[in-house]
Amino acid sequence: MSTAFSADVSGRTIDVEIQPATQYSPPVLTIRQQAGSFQLHADPEQLAELEYKLRTFLDGIRYPESPDQQAILNHEMKPSIEEEIA
Repeated sequence: MSTAFSADVSGRTIDVEIQPATQYSPPVLTIRQQAGSFQLHADPEQLAELEYKLRTFLDGIRYPESPDQQAILNHEMKPSIEEEIA
């Protein structure tokens, strides 16, 4: 059986939940949005594959560079350390 679903939830708030496996069903990934919900019943290996694909996609997005907090701290502390040595 082959089924295709499409839903545009971009720009809307979603709620994502994973219900653990039970004796009668595999884990269930639920994505809820104002208009309805989608449930994916999948084996843990399939959920792991989904996680891998999502992480690979997100790792490929170039986020704006955020300042390196350790470099900022080092830059702020350097003058005070030099004053104490002198």
